[in-house]
Amino acid sequence: MEGKYSTDPEWASVTPIDLDDGSSSGAMPLATIAYPAEYLEATSYLRAVMAANEMSERALSLTKDVISMNPAHYTVWYVG
Repeated sequence: MEGKYSTDPEWASVTPIDLDDGSSSGAMPLATIAYPAEYLEATSYLRAVMAANEMSERALSLTKDVISMNPAHYTVWYVG
């Protein structure tokens, strides 16, 4: 996936963590949400930032971006 974060040199050191809906283990999710590509990319970088416990200006900017795309994403409010 090529997008805003994957092409930004500021984020080159981050390996995004893709959404795991359980299907990789053979389980079939009851419902798959069709997220926009931009949101999937941003949240994959958010998961990586959270896993690394990164507290930085770029992480804050990322949380603002995710919040602007989905204000109901309660986990990102905890990070931000």
